[in-house]
Amino acid sequence: MTTAPTLRGLENKVVLITGAGRGQGANHARAFAEAGCNIAALDICAPIPDLYDTATPEDMAQTVKEVEAAGQRCVSLIADVRDESAVAAAVASAIEQLGRIDILINNAGMAALDSIGDMRASTLNAVIDTNLKGPMWMAKHVVPHMVGRGTGNIINISSAVTGNGNAMLSHYVASKYGVIGLTRSWAYELAESGINVNAVCPATIRPGEGHGSGMVRGLAAFMDMDPIEAYDMWNKVGNFPGPKWAAEMQDITDACLYLASDNARMVTGHVLYVDAGQAAK
Repeated sequence: MTTAPTLRGLENKVVLITGAGRGQGANHARAFAEAGCNIAALDICAPIPDLYDTATPEDMAQTVKEVEAAGQRCVSLIADVRDESAVAAAVASAIEQLGRIDILINNAGMAALDSIGDMRASTLNAVIDTNLKGPMWMAKHVVPHMVGRGTGNIINISSAVTGNGNAMLSHYVASKYGVIGLTRSWAYELAESGINVNAVCPATIRPGEGHGSGMVRGLAAFMDMDPIEAYDMWNKVGNFPGPKWAAEMQDITDACLYLASDNARMVTGHVLYVDAGQAAK
């Protein structure tokens, strides 16, 4: 008699998730808590000039509430991943309160719409510093702890845009290509320390109000479009045709759960496209 496959090795792990105040990061936090993990939820919880709205302190409180409702501990860390000193303090606080960090999910990310000729310094710096430098600062301060323990798992969130190209998003696309470079380099560098490093490249995620996913909603406002219309437009441009190929937050969370589990213990340096077929076009 066979048994249904399960995700092994997640129970009692400690997961640090950046951008956990709302949207995709908050969904990761809920799912990992339901899998038996304790959560260190990190988010800026403050506006970034010239970009769409970020998570609020109320959003972060909701994430904490949802993790605790699953019976797990949740530490709230208010920090800007662009600021190394803030990252160092947040990582130290997470380890002090939860004892260790087993899994790091570099989820925090921002996008903006700028043509080449009208590129704004403020958005260029914010996108590159959040999406590319942020994971680097997080790894700098988490990895020595993992190396000292001889185990660990890092999941970087890149993007399906690395499978093709996108007008008006060159700074965002470049930053997400950089995340793939980090992933492959870290996987090689950390192999002897027993640390897995992988990346997930999500398709465009259905927008949600309030605590839900905000990137499409934010960019849609810039284009003066309805968020669902913008979501459908980007799906039509990038995804395979057909009603199935429209991504939800849980599709990306499921990939992260797999990569963080012992089921994927031999998977490292891998880039997993959860992209509704974009990279195959």
